[in-house]
Amino acid sequence: MVALVLLAGTTLGSGPAAAQFYIGPSYLFVPGTPGDAKEPSHEDWIRAEARYWTERPKLPEIRGITALKNDLLFSGTTAPTQGPNVLTVSIDKRSPALPALMERCRRGERLAEIRYAESAEIARHPQEHGPKPADVPDFYDYVLSGVTLDCPTADAAPEQALRLRFEAIRWTNHRPQGEPRAITARPAVLQPARLSGNRRTFVVSWFAAVTDAAPGQCPRMNSKPSPADYFALLPQDKAARLRAELADKGVGPDRMPYRGPAELDVSLLPGIVADPGHQATQADVVQGFDLDGDDGRGPPPAGVRAHKNFISPDGRRGIDNQLFTVEACVEGLRRKGFLPMIFNEGRAAGQPSALVEISGIDDERNDDDVRVTLFYSEDGLRRSPAKVVLPDYTFRVSASPEFTQDFVRLRGRIVDGVVMTEPGDRLHVHEVTGIETTFVKPRMRLEFTPEGGIKGVIGGYLDWRKRLVFQIYRGSDYENTVGLQAPAIYNAMKRAADGLRDPATGEFNGISAAFEVEGVPAFVPPDRAGRLAAGR
Repeated sequence: MVALVLLAGTTLGSGPAAAQFYIGPSYLFVPGTPGDAKEPSHEDWIRAEARYWTERPKLPEIRGITALKNDLLFSGTTAPTQGPNVLTVSIDKRSPALPALMERCRRGERLAEIRYAESAEIARHPQEHGPKPADVPDFYDYVLSGVTLDCPTADAAPEQALRLRFEAIRWTNHRPQGEPRAITARPAVLQPARLSGNRRTFVVSWFAAVTDAAPGQCPRMNSKPSPADYFALLPQDKAARLRAELADKGVGPDRMPYRGPAELDVSLLPGIVADPGHQATQADVVQGFDLDGDDGRGPPPAGVRAHKNFISPDGRRGIDNQLFTVEACVEGLRRKGFLPMIFNEGRAAGQPSALVEISGIDDERNDDDVRVTLFYSEDGLRRSPAKVVLPDYTFRVSASPEFTQDFVRLRGRIVDGVVMTEPGDRLHVHEVTGIETTFVKPRMRLEFTPEGGIKGVIGGYLDWRKRLVFQIYRGSDYENTVGLQAPAIYNAMKRAADGLRDPATGEFNGISAAFEVEGVPAFVPPDRAGRLAAGR
């Protein structure tokens, strides 16, 4: 892939509230250089894989920690309103458009105009969740004027860095948005629950990706980037000067992202340096689901990439959990790692609280027809002085559209005491802080515990690019704290993606995943429980 940078002024279109993080398709129209994009929206444009505006953008905020978290917001783009300024994008080195584009770059050719289009949905802050306003286009479109090309190169990188400098920018189909816009969402429509039988309700006390399977699952753990990685692509004289300058204090997270060619930010363009390699797990027995109906012993089904299938702890074959292969050997993503612990601490100390209700239970050992409902309360969890989530508290059902849009009810059954649901369409899990999780084709597998709670897994496909945002959202702050390298996990996620194949491009946009979920007994006020059961 190729990174392109376009140089302009300093005024941002969306102010400090916007997120400077965009990994996903965007498009360039360069007169005289046809592209090969297959997406119907921009067919024959030149497709880019990631972008960032300005020379050195600020780290994005974490709402819920550095700012108020409200899912029902829609932020605009971070594009500048005037030039000159900088845009950096990345293009796959396999693109047929690349040779001609690189030749124009080598000549230092000045282009009168280039058009650029970026997805409004990808450009919004990743902690927002709700429908795009009707007056916001699917793609923001710009005309960049007075563009010159530059192409810093890193050998063996899947993306080749190109830099385009422009004098002016014109927004063609939208206006700059200074602050996030308030939006609203319709409540989810639930099928009525079964009114007969018993109902059991639980408040979620733990939710995180399955990352622990066996003590010896990782021959070695992944590691953060080293000073050698930072100095590798710097000019020799500058590298020598900085080695001496930083000898006592080391390379901090403020510098470490800028280890790409021409000191480009590899946490925002993780494909522009050579893949440093990512340590994968060697486990064979892993929690999860057979999402694709295949056990891996033959050709994969249509729309599925061939991948390793696991065996579940209870002996089920064909378990699809490619996210485990990527995250299981990253210390900060393990169950006791930095990100799961801090996000679950946020869940326990804040709001909303997620609740799971199993209704229509005639027999807790075997029942061929139950309903499993995931919903939310704006009441916080109660904890002991030892920070253990306490059972048997009452939680009012939220009436806020921020949460009611994501209530979901799945049909299920109980077999030998295990609750298993049929696949649904989507299931969105809210977080108090951090990046939230949306499952496509979700399902649940839950067991009642002797203490009266539940434990089990929720699984489905995740958009791998959105999960990548979770993994590297704070750039080298996360590389250092979580123990990973952005370029390594970017390439690992792309390789591991095994589902949600795009019919136009043939790419796999989804990665199979399973998350552990635990809960303690809870109650819902009787009047609201009745309305919830009726699907209202």
